[in-house]
Amino acid sequence: MLKGLFGASKENLIRQMGSRDNKTALQAVDSLRSKGWFRDGSLRGVQLVRANLRGAALAMADLTGAVLCEADLTRAYLGETILESANLTDACLRDTNMRSVVLLGADLTGADLRGAYLPVSRLAGANLTNANLVGANFWQAVLHGVCLEGADMQGAQLYETQFGVDTILPDGSRWSPQTDMGCYIDPDHPAFWRANGR
Repeated sequence: MLKGLFGASKENLIRQMGSRDNKTALQAVDSLRSKGWFRDGSLRGVQLVRANLRGAALAMADLTGAVLCEADLTRAYLGETILESANLTDACLRDTNMRSVVLLGADLTGADLRGAYLPVSRLAGANLTNANLVGANFWQAVLHGVCLEGADMQGAQLYETQFGVDTILPDGSRWSPQTDMGCYIDPDHPAFWRANGR
């Protein structure tokens, strides 16, 4: 069995990474990174339901297919992290740095991404249904085929963001080159669309 720092096995460190105790989870993250287990496939498909990864440094981790439902990733650093097909349903990603993150086909239904920083990120095919995207930064992000139905996008930054005709907008309509995105992000827009209950 592979041994990590302090004699903990890789499997035990991954289990500790899913802890609801923030200190335990962050120590496990540091140990896994130091042993080179971030990009070697060790974290693919890991179960981190309700993990307290608040402030975690997860840059360049390969979390393909990981289950992070209801996980707390507030103010975490996920630069260049691979979260392809990951399940982030109801996760808290508030004020998280997700520059150049890969979220292809990820499920972010109901996720809290208020103030998240996602420039140059790839979210093609991601599900952001009912997500809170207030103030999120999507500069140069790719949102082809993304479902934004019911999402609150007030104040989101969409400079050079790429949409496609397969992108579903918050009101359930499809994006087109004629779409005025201001009606979803600017509360002073005469046709501002407000997410239900927000």
